[in-house]
Amino acid sequence: MTGVHIDRSTITVADIRHSPVMTIRSGDTLWDAWQLMFVSGMRHLAVVDEGGGSIGVLSDRAILTDLPITEKHLAGRHVNDVMSSPGNVTDGTCAQAAASRMARHSVDALPIVTDAGRPIAMLTAADLIEWVARD
Repeated sequence: MTGVHIDRSTITVADIRHSPVMTIRSGDTLWDAWQLMFVSGMRHLAVVDEGGGSIGVLSDRAILTDLPITEKHLAGRHVNDVMSSPGNVTDGTCAQAAASRMARHSVDALPIVTDAGRPIAMLTAADLIEWVARD
């Protein structure tokens, strides 16, 4: 069987991403974040500063490990207490470089930003797995 070889180094984040993005401010409470995740069905939120620039990512796992998981506790904690700061990628970032960044920072999502640093999408581990499985 003859297959077509795809040079993976030419694949960019724009070629594989499809996950939408929702944002939350770093000073919002974990309770607010949990409610947003629950209602939206999202597992990751892009964390933004007051100007709307991406400064990190918040995962549902980060919230779930901040015990006890009660409304009172989560309402007293803030997103910036548990968020990750793996940096951002753009649509032009090489997909392999984005995957390496995710592995290096032990995260399963990266915010994809505009040149001005505003989040436009999320690259998730599920996006990368789907990309790998295509071939």
